[in-house]
Amino acid sequence: MTTEQNESYHLSAPLRFDFDSAANKANPFPLFASMRAAGPIIPVKLPFVGKGWVTTTYDATLAMLKDNAAFVQEARHAGRSGTAGMKWWMPRSLKLLTNNMLLKDEPDHRRLRKLVDQAFRRRCVRDMRNNIEQIADRLLDDFEGMDEADLANAYARLLPLEVICELLGLPRQDREVFSTWAKTATSMRSSFGILRAFFSMSGVINYVRDQIEDCRRELREGVISDLVRAEEDGDKLSEDELVSMVFLLLFAGFETTTHLISDSIVALEQNPEQKAYLLADPAGRMERAVEELGRYTTPVQSTKPRYVARDCEFFGQQLRQGDIVMGQLAGANYDPAEFDAPDQLKLDRFPNPHLVFSSGIHFCLGMQLARVEAQVALSRLYARYPNLVLAAPDDIEWIERYGLRGVKALPVRLNALRVRQAA
Repeated sequence: MTTEQNESYHLSAPLRFDFDSAANKANPFPLFASMRAAGPIIPVKLPFVGKGWVTTTYDATLAMLKDNAAFVQEARHAGRSGTAGMKWWMPRSLKLLTNNMLLKDEPDHRRLRKLVDQAFRRRCVRDMRNNIEQIADRLLDDFEGMDEADLANAYARLLPLEVICELLGLPRQDREVFSTWAKTATSMRSSFGILRAFFSMSGVINYVRDQIEDCRRELREGVISDLVRAEEDGDKLSEDELVSMVFLLLFAGFETTTHLISDSIVALEQNPEQKAYLLADPAGRMERAVEELGRYTTPVQSTKPRYVARDCEFFGQQLRQGDIVMGQLAGANYDPAEFDAPDQLKLDRFPNPHLVFSSGIHFCLGMQLARVEAQVALSRLYARYPNLVLAAPDDIEWIERYGLRGVKALPVRLNALRVRQAA
């Protein structure tokens, strides 16, 4: 494990940072700079989890992500029981959702991941681009004749929802069920929020079970049928594994991409010179621009909790078996030791070795899909409304939730130039 440090240090008492405040969501760079100043890995008190360690630099975060022997997902591999962040009193249906590949170590992780890898491979995602463009255009058609729109809920949320539901093979008429559930999930900031989410999710869990049973009776297009077919071929997926996998694919492929799109729009509108640079040649610049927008906004700011598998020294800090560690992806992406002027949006930044989609064996399964969705969403939006502006640039409502950077709503004026000219 990495131990190189210019000077040794030792911290034990948790340091206090306001991770959730709207102010730190609006401008996250000072928060992560202050964390880096305390050391490459520091003890903090985390929502739901309690005392744990977080990495703050690019090098420490990358080292943690890649060392799946020293930092494990399953408590049993670190001499503990349970799941980090899940209390003993939580309903079984919520705990069921932790039975997914993101929270598994090898070889179970590899077994579960291979079942869905094919659907998310680059070639398959590339073939979906035309369909994604059609969905984006259809959603934008709904804005015809409107001067204002909420791009977060009427566009950035609906686009990835439509895409992932098509990929899974879920009926179109049922998709609002999942949108409602995802909105509820973002309120999980307290015990009350968790119970509120439980009552919402229990119905959706039953719905997913029904969809799996329907696919068993009659296979159809989509990943759910592929998973059922794989189960029948001898991979021995349990019923709970099937349900958990569908939930993981839905949430990971929907909510996080929603925030990538919304946050990117905010960033472009707050940096008009960069927006002008992109719109001067969107076809040639969009791919690289989305990589930088992802780094600059980092919608998923932290990894899931991991456990220290054995006593060790990591970047000068003594860690004990069973300690909880989380990698701060935003801290890594804002590290000036890796990125020149990280608090500036530079759409032509290259190279750009960001950790937006994590790294190691648990790198984001849907990263190629998220990239294409963001590229399409921004391309189609600005092709139709190049002069849109934020309706309330000084009053953006940020979701106050640990590990996530996203907006509650994104009201914009679609035809700002036309309105100004008419005035």
